[in-house]
Amino acid sequence: MIIKNFSLYNFRNYNEQKIDFQQGINLLIGSNGQGKTNILEGINYLLTGKSYRVKQENELILWGKDKFYLQASCLVNDRLIKLESYYETGKKVMKINQLACKRLSDYVGTVNAVFFSPDDLNIIKKSPNERRRFLDILIAQVKPAHVSLLNSYLKIIKQKNILLRHEKRIDLLKGQIQAWNEQLVEIGSKIIINRGVFTEKLNNYCRTIFKSIFSVDDDIDLVYSSLGKKDINEALSIFPEILEIKMMLEIEKKTVIIGPHRDDLLIDLNGKAAKLFASQGQQRSMVLCLKLAEMEIILKEKGDYPILLLDDVLSELDEFRREYLIEYIDSANKQTIITMTGADQKIVNRKKAVYQVTNGSIRREE
Repeated sequence: MIIKNFSLYNFRNYNEQKIDFQQGINLLIGSNGQGKTNILEGINYLLTGKSYRVKQENELILWGKDKFYLQASCLVNDRLIKLESYYETGKKVMKINQLACKRLSDYVGTVNAVFFSPDDLNIIKKSPNERRRFLDILIAQVKPAHVSLLNSYLKIIKQKNILLRHEKRIDLLKGQIQAWNEQLVEIGSKIIINRGVFTEKLNNYCRTIFKSIFSVDDDIDLVYSSLGKKDINEALSIFPEILEIKMMLEIEKKTVIIGPHRDDLLIDLNGKAAKLFASQGQQRSMVLCLKLAEMEIILKEKGDYPILLLDDVLSELDEFRREYLIEYIDSANKQTIITMTGADQKIVNRKKAVYQVTNGSIRREE
């Protein structure tokens, strides 16, 4: 998969900018605050329909403007695809080859990308929400229907929460909760199955990658924990029962406390939680393994490597990990777009495309 060219209009600090990218490595070089990360954010938004940095899309619009527009011409399995995204307050349009998509699930996965930034260490260190998000983004790229499942599930959770907060009559409340619980089980079970399947795929790749690159003596292990159970089949079988058992507690707390929105992706090193017991270096290695595994899964499922977006990642890696990542990128000539504050001669000497980014303006070096 290749982005041949990418255009931004009124996006972040860019008024109007077009960039022609090449196969292989593309370097975006500039001081902090010049707009390097905004380019990667724009590409990621165009490919996924969402920003990884903000929740409110109004924040993506150039100051003083009322809308933004993104466009790219991409090559996927030798087929040219044009993607477009237009947004203004209250209106969002995503197009494939000039045809508007009615649902995000019709759009996501058309062109795939793996995004890697220093903040991805949060997958290991922070809350289960970070790990669920990582897993759901991966699944959505190869199974776009997963987006619709998540949206349906969140709507059910929202309606059930409204009911729990406002209905005072217990007998009536119990009957209505039961009706919502049936929908939670139907949709939630499909989400649990998807996450369980892809966790197993991630685990297989990560274990191999970790041993071959970082440490033959250490074991990384990924397990999807649903409803407090590490066995997915057991979780699915007890889902209706546990909702019934926890009904009165949910009524007391006035919120939904059971379901895949509370699940976690457990990441262990040598049988212990990496979040608590792995060193900073080990955690970085594990996140790198997750991203490389994500690349390989998309290749296996889609028949083509996704575009790799690296936001100031190389400066965060030691020399050994940096060298491995560069060699991995160079193999099979994957398209990679990298932001850096200064040129790394080891990369530049490979005759890669170099772009200088200065205050929302981009110029390719000859």
